[in-house]
Amino acid sequence: MNVRKSSALRRGRLKKELAGIEFLIPFIIGFVFLFAKPMIVSLVYTFHHLAFSNDGMALEWVGMKNYIQLINDVSFLKQIYSQLASFFWQIPLKIVFSMLVALLMKDKFPGRLFFRCVMFLPVIFASETVMGLLNRQTGGATLATESNLFFVVNESAGGFMQELMAAFGMSDSLMGTINSYINNIFQLAWTSGIQIVLFIVGLSAVPTDLYEVCTMEGATAWETFWKITFPLLSPTILLCTIYSIISTIMRNNSIIESISDNMQQKIEYACVQTWVYSAAVVLLVAVVYKLISKKTVYLD
Repeated sequence: MNVRKSSALRRGRLKKELAGIEFLIPFIIGFVFLFAKPMIVSLVYTFHHLAFSNDGMALEWVGMKNYIQLINDVSFLKQIYSQLASFFWQIPLKIVFSMLVALLMKDKFPGRLFFRCVMFLPVIFASETVMGLLNRQTGGATLATESNLFFVVNESAGGFMQELMAAFGMSDSLMGTINSYINNIFQLAWTSGIQIVLFIVGLSAVPTDLYEVCTMEGATAWETFWKITFPLLSPTILLCTIYSIISTIMRNNSIIESISDNMQQKIEYACVQTWVYSAAVVLLVAVVYKLISKKTVYLD
C-alpha cells in the first residue's frame, strides 16, 4: 500500500512539473525568437566601439574600456544605488498595503465587487493601450502619461484634504506631514492593483477547514492570522515581492531615461549600462528570493 501511495505521489509531482514546463513553453519560444539575438548583440557591443559611415557600421574591439568608463561614471552608479536602496522601504510598504486591502475585501459585504473593481482600475488606466488612446485623443498632450494622470487625481484629493485641514486651523507643518502620507496612499493604491488581486486569490486558496479548527480551539483573529493566514500566504508574498520589484524597474525612472539618452548618442555605452543595471536587479531578485523562500510554506 505504501509503495502504491509513493508511486501515486511521484506521478502527481511529475504532472505538476510537466504542467509548469507547458506554461514555460510560450516564454521559451518568445525568448529564443525575439530576445536571444538582441541580447547577444548588445553584449557584443559592450566590448566594441561603434563607428558609423556611408558603408555601414564598423566594430572596433576595445575590451573592458566601456566597463571602466561606467565605473568612473559616479552619477549613474549613484542612481542604481539610490533605486535599489529605495526598494527596501517601497516594496515592504506596498506588500503590507496590498495584503491589508486584500484582507478587507476577502469577506462578503455589500459592494465588494465594486470596491475590487475600483482598486484594479489604475492597472487598466496605466496600460499602454489606454495611454495610447488618451495620447491620441489629446493630440499628444502631456496629460496622457501615467505620472500626469496620477498627478491630476492626487492634486484634486490632496488639495481637498489640505483645504479641509486648513479649515480646522491646523499648522502648515502638520498639514505638510499629513499630506505626504496621503500622497503615499494614493501612489500605493495606483501601483498595487495586481498585488491586491494576487493576495485575494491567495487568501481564497487557504482551506476553510483550518479556520474552523481555529474557531473550535478558541483562537483569536490575531492568532489565526499569524498561525494560519500569514504562513499560507508566504508563496503569494514571495510572488508579489518579485513582481513589485520588476514592475517598479519597468516604470519610467532616471536610470532608464539615462540609458535611452545614451542609446541615441553612444550605443555601446548604453548597452553597458543596461547589462550592469540588469545584473544588479537580477542579484537583488536572487537575494530576495533566497531570503523569502526559506520561510515559504507550501500546502501539499
